Amino acid sequence: MFVIFILTAGFALGYAGAWIVMRYGAWFGTIDTPNSRSSHFQAVPKGAGLGILATMMLSALVLKIPWFVWLPALVISLASFWGADKYIWPVSARLAMHFACSLVFVFFLLYFRQADSAVFLVCLPAMVFIAGTANFFNFMDGIDGIAGITGFLAFVMVAFYARLLGTDMAVPWLSLAIAFSCLGFLCFNFPKAKVFLGDVGSILLGFVFACLIVFLSESFLDFLVMAGFLAPFYFDEIYTMVVRIRDKDVLVKPHRKHIYQLLANEGGIGHWKISLGYGSLQVFVGLAAIWIHSMGLFWLLGFYAFCGVTFAALFIIIRKKVVVSEN
Repeated sequence: MFVIFILTAGFALGYAGAWIVMRYGAWFGTIDTPNSRSSHFQAVPKGAGLGILATMMLSALVLKIPWFVWLPALVISLASFWGADKYIWPVSARLAMHFACSLVFVFFLLYFRQADSAVFLVCLPAMVFIAGTANFFNFMDGIDGIAGITGFLAFVMVAFYARLLGTDMAVPWLSLAIAFSCLGFLCFNFPKAKVFLGDVGSILLGFVFACLIVFLSESFLDFLVMAGFLAPFYFDEIYTMVVRIRDKDVLVKPHRKHIYQLLANEGGIGHWKISLGYGSLQVFVGLAAIWIHSMGLFWLLGFYAFCGVTFAALFIIIRKKVVVSEN
């Protein structure tokens, strides 16, 4: 009965959050008006991630998840709603908030686990990973369905791997609740978006995903396996950053150079096809990583290298076949 409650509540809150924002987005002042960098052509309400935030909070409190997991997530999500969906804070202020919330999580995780002082050296790389993942997820949330599908699959795989590790059921239940909340949101975002997650949802999903895999990892191998559950997002964003650095772009400036954006805008491929394609690739890499992890770190790194080279080749081919808009 408990699992039914968790999954039903997650779906219902994700659905309700999307419906409320769809109906009252104008009143909230969170209408996303398309511009030259957008992949949509009509004004759409954003901020539907509030339903996913409600799911995370309810589940975390019921499951007695440690406060240093849910409190920074709550703060970063609400700050993203206020500082990006409703008003526009400077990028520096938002990044400072992301790193501050990441620091709170990492520091108190190590503190309450009574880690040796030397272990605290991982604070900085862990903060970069968590804040980076939150922003990567946000950057990749640019077409209908892609963030919701990716969020659902990523948190389902986190829950599955957590059970393989034999962890307490609290984190798997939390992951499944968030996954089903993404499904509720998708009712209004896929195949044609009537509402968007907004930063309140995309930053939250990336942040919580990163925090949970740091929380669950018993070894560096575990960390690498679970990071693979978001592989298409990482590959797309990293390669896009390389291209933008090469082109001497301002990295904080909005753009349309991601692979998924090229496929949707210049390539004219339907959003739903691209989103399902990314989801299929995500499942393949994630399940393969779980299977390969028993062979050891060397084989897993080799598999990721193969995936990275393949994705890079596709990136180059796609960029050559489409005309990148610079407007």
